[in-house]
Amino acid sequence: MPEPVEAPFLDPTRLERILEPWTSGRSQPTVTVEDPGGMIIAGPAARDGAVGSRRMQADILLDGAAVARIVATGGHEADASLRASIEALAIAIGELAAEGRARRSTAQALHELRSEMAAMTLGIDATELAKGRRQQRSILSLVAPEVPGYDLASHYAAAREIGGDFFELFRLRRRGHPLGIVIADVTGKGLDAALLMAFSRPVMHTALDAASGPAEALQRTNAVLVDDRRGTLFITAVCAILHPTDGRVRVAGAGHEPPLLVPGDGGPIVEVGGAGVLLGAFATIGPPEVEVTLEPGDILFFYTDGVTDAVDPSGARFGDERLRQALAAAQGGSAHDLVAAVSTAVQAFQVEAEPADDVTIVAVGRHRRVRAAGASRRS
Repeated sequence: MPEPVEAPFLDPTRLERILEPWTSGRSQPTVTVEDPGGMIIAGPAARDGAVGSRRMQADILLDGAAVARIVATGGHEADASLRASIEALAIAIGELAAEGRARRSTAQALHELRSEMAAMTLGIDATELAKGRRQQRSILSLVAPEVPGYDLASHYAAAREIGGDFFELFRLRRRGHPLGIVIADVTGKGLDAALLMAFSRPVMHTALDAASGPAEALQRTNAVLVDDRRGTLFITAVCAILHPTDGRVRVAGAGHEPPLLVPGDGGPIVEVGGAGVLLGAFATIGPPEVEVTLEPGDILFFYTDGVTDAVDPSGARFGDERLRQALAAAQGGSAHDLVAAVSTAVQAFQVEAEPADDVTIVAVGRHRRVRAAGASRRS
């Protein structure tokens, strides 16, 4: 049994999002994350009737040491599917713990050391790594397609020579040619994450083009990843389909930060949809799908956790509140204005610190037009 240690690198807010699917009903087991002493870090308290039931658990490891554990209460000890699910979940959260620790390290020194070690181990010099980064950027849709009536803007900055984030904006091959939107984050860094990104991007593109909606596209992608997975990296993602004629957007998430709707009339900024379950860990994910309508002037803002998890030299996080403040300061502007405001705010917050995670931002804004007198804003 691994010796337990403290777990200061686990973000309870992010863990709650990951565990959200386990909190929606009373018929399924209660799943929580506990520290080595048995205190609940995230997840619901045990439900009535589950207390005293058999507990199924899996250690969350960091460098071979148990920093926390996943506990399923109220399930059956012979349930192989539940056992596999909590073990996969423990692996994924262990990856997040490793990322959290890395963000609190001396970023510049760690970045240089790991880059040198990777180059030495793989026989790749700095020139080749730079070439790899250029090639990776070439497969990201940095040039958005033309969508009359809309502004599309993006920003991408890898934390290392090669990153694990990816995004894509493309017209779907169906009636009306709606816009497909994908933003995703591999739960890792460096070459391994880049390879999984390169594999997953065309899978997700094809799935969104063929599926009836974004939730089905995520389910199809997940099936491929589960069948083909060779390592312990997973993917968080948001898929969306925009119908330009009326501004309808269908959005589905898989363990990713929900996009933010920034109203053009100055109204409150709100999350669209839920986080869902990350890709590649479970055979069935059931991603939540919602629909929202972009009114003239509205902007839908997508981002990866490299934005909110950015740290300043003291180790403080940029966080959700600073993100919303940056968006509010640029509210009423174009999609490009919002992307510039947030990326600039993140860079200023980090000062000279090396970024600890990839930063990816995508914004889709509907052009303003004169609204008929007396027309309601939103149903």
